[in-house]
Amino acid sequence: MKNEKRDIDLWSQIKKGDVNAYHKLYDRYINILFTFGMQYTKDESLVQDAIHDVFVNIHRYRTTISADVVVKSYLFKTLQNDIFKKLKAQNKTVRLDIVSEGAYKTDSAEDELIFNETTLNKNASLALALASLTKKQRYALHLRFSEDLSYEEISSNLEISLDSCRTLIYRSLKELRKKL
Repeated sequence: MKNEKRDIDLWSQIKKGDVNAYHKLYDRYINILFTFGMQYTKDESLVQDAIHDVFVNIHRYRTTISADVVVKSYLFKTLQNDIFKKLKAQNKTVRLDIVSEGAYKTDSAEDELIFNETTLNKNASLALALASLTKKQRYALHLRFSEDLSYEEISSNLEISLDSCRTLIYRSLKELRKKL
């Protein structure tokens, strides 16, 4: 609650044109947003560009954006939308782990477009399902599957028991399967 109040204060100062508040909000969320963005693509520069675009647009449209927003949610959703827009513009898709790079060969451009559109739709569904999980669940899955940490390392990182760690990841995956 205290962080939300601080965010709201920064947001109102940004709307008034306070550059220091803008920098504070950026510094406060840059690492979290970067980690969040890397869940959708492994292209670090694309994620960094998307984050910078989000903050440039906040500055550019500060007088017209709503004052009544949950700042953290706004930043995450705006970043997610910007990443997907950039991926689509570059005609890139985030390939699921089950499709290894270069494993899919096409005979025509039409087959490639169909594959890309299907993959983009699957990734969008996965992104929405991930967004519905709790922060702790997303973080645990990120550590397990993106960072390739063991259950022991994750339990230590999250400061929970090994059994709780296994249960958390199991239930998170079960929730994802249900939503997909």
